[in-house]
Amino acid sequence: MDTDDMLKDDFLADLIRNMPLESPSDEFVNKVMGGIEPFPARAAEQPPFLLSIRSLLPYIGLGMVIVLILISSDIPYLNFLNGKEYFSAAFLKIFSPFWSYMKTVVSSRFITYFLLIGVSAGFLYIIDKLFSRRFAA
Repeated sequence: MDTDDMLKDDFLADLIRNMPLESPSDEFVNKVMGGIEPFPARAAEQPPFLLSIRSLLPYIGLGMVIVLILISSDIPYLNFLNGKEYFSAAFLKIFSPFWSYMKTVVSSRFITYFLLIGVSAGFLYIIDKLFSRRFAA
């Protein structure tokens, strides 16, 4: 029987209206609530140093990849620098052995496919870890 059906019946409606509300006894606060101890406040803890460094690693890796893409591309990103010639003549020559080695590594078609799949899967994994950790809480 629903509450609406009970209120339609005169006898049950009268019983429900005259029923006293339940209230705690007079000693409730003293006996029950007095026995509950307050939860001790926790001091704010600083996360361990290695954990904070580990949380910065994806951002550092992403920054390095962006810098690597900018340096190896034909985008005119250094036109605003006064010392552009110094940068391209001196600084980029340091990485010339690395570029020549990378050209020999990626010259194979299978290695190129493996690197494309591996790098894209790595980026997807890192992005998934970043967003799932940040928005799950």
